[in-house]
Amino acid sequence: MNPYTIREAPDATVVQFDEVKSGWQQWFLLSSDRHWDSKYSDRAMQKRHLDQALERNALIIDLGDVLDLMQGRNDRRGSKSSIRPEHNVDDYYSAVIQDAIDWFEPYAKNWLLLAEGNHETSVKRHAEIDPTRLLVAGLNDRAGANIIRGSYNGWVKLQFRASGRKSFPAVNIYYSHGSGGSSPVTRGVISTNRRAVYLPDANVVLSGHIHSGWQVPIPRERLTDQGSVYVDEQMHISVPTYKRGARRSGWEAEKGFAPTPIGAVWMRLYYHDERVRTEFTFAQ
Repeated sequence: MNPYTIREAPDATVVQFDEVKSGWQQWFLLSSDRHWDSKYSDRAMQKRHLDQALERNALIIDLGDVLDLMQGRNDRRGSKSSIRPEHNVDDYYSAVIQDAIDWFEPYAKNWLLLAEGNHETSVKRHAEIDPTRLLVAGLNDRAGANIIRGSYNGWVKLQFRASGRKSFPAVNIYYSHGSGGSSPVTRGVISTNRRAVYLPDANVVLSGHIHSGWQVPIPRERLTDQGSVYVDEQMHISVPTYKRGARRSGWEAEKGFAPTPIGAVWMRLYYHDERVRTEFTFAQ
């Protein structure tokens, strides 16, 4: 993995990469909505992508809902037929979190940021425990990792420096677990127009939650301090899910949810022509 340092700014996680030069590249695995403890979560695909992350020395940014946690006693969305047998116990939340720590431990040192999603915040409100904090603390303690516990939305600033003092423009990533419903017609793409207005400093805008997968580049005409026009691009990405919806019975079937894209997104940063560039592909 390329050498890097992390510091916490007032409103962003700042990651600085040093020794950027010809041939330099850095992979990221962008994931969301793993719903790992659901019996409908595709763990085989998750393992395949996480193993590839190790092979590529990739850093992992996760946008939340790592855990499903829908089978609590007072959760109206729950169904005991959907619970995994090993989690059908009195200390349900503790069992899920401890099992998740065991399962994700081999990948913890590659995990940069683990944010909370609406499933975790719901448990925090109603059961008075913070699953994201416990999962991050357990992984950091067990694996000697340094995972950042992300909020529901936030910023990651990637900075780049060559040997000596030369630096390159940063890549600013705004992330949000996401909001709204399933958006069966627009698939949430309409949100790119709003976000492009109020997030002018973002190079990349990431969101999850709606279990959709798309990339929408928005070219922008910019003006330098010297009065010269140039065009850059703001990339909007909806990160898919690893959960295959229950299509025949249960809460999702009753809501009439359609099949969803399954997987994650690879982001590759690479040095070319005196700048660091970004490239995105879907991990399937």
